[in-house]
Amino acid sequence: MNFYYTAEFNSFISEKYKTDGTYTDKSWPGDAVLCTAGEVNIYRGTTSPAGKKLGSVAGRPAWVDVPPLTRAEMIAIAENERQRLIVNADAIMLDWRTELMLGEISDANRAKLSAWLAYKNKVKSIPAEEAITVEFSWPDQPA
Repeated sequence: MNFYYTAEFNSFISEKYKTDGTYTDKSWPGDAVLCTAGEVNIYRGTTSPAGKKLGSVAGRPAWVDVPPLTRAEMIAIAENERQRLIVNADAIMLDWRTELMLGEISDANRAKLSAWLAYKNKVKSIPAEEAITVEFSWPDQPA
């Protein structure tokens, strides 16, 4: 089966869609190029090499470098990780908080609760700008 590649949509289109009415002459991508069997085998439905993604070079399918993350993307990743750590800490502390409210918490569990609350507060207090620096690492969880 033959495939076309369109850089505009960065995708492959089966030749059958050109002839079965799925696309009309007007809707067929103007930049679609017929792929070689080698291009289809290398680029269609395969995993890209590390640091690469499907793109085009001179209108042909090719592995191109994945662009570096933008500052906004890095901050969003840091915020998501912060939220994951906070949710995890809350789940760990849930039973101890219940014990505390009921007045049934042991000294050992009170100490654990205190350590986890301090950890959670540390995580919450870290500015996102700091969390995206190369040398940054999130605080260690209590033992």
